[in-house]
Amino acid sequence: MIGAAAGFVLLAGIYLVLAPRIAGFGGAGVLALSNTLVGLVLVAFAITRTATRRLSLIGWVVPVLGAWAALSPWLLRQAGETQPSTAALVGNVVAGAVAGVAPASS
Repeated sequence: MIGAAAGFVLLAGIYLVLAPRIAGFGGAGVLALSNTLVGLVLVAFAITRTATRRLSLIGWVVPVLGAWAALSPWLLRQAGETQPSTAALVGNVVAGAVAGVAPASS
């Protein structure tokens, strides 16, 4: 995950951090927290990997985080919460897919 791949992971992470504030998450507080945490971890991994080029575990951790981001809107649904908008669901799936496949492209 060097160069372009790290850039894609960085962008996916930034989107996940910002998405709860811009994509209409409604009352889905648990999903918003999950997105923020996963996004921050992806951003940290992308920056660290670019700076040090030594973190070999990122090759499998980032795809797992990407899969979680893509599936979390359905796995974290709670009965009493307002459901996230379609834009929020699609954004999570796209960001998760980008983060999931980016390490494989390097």
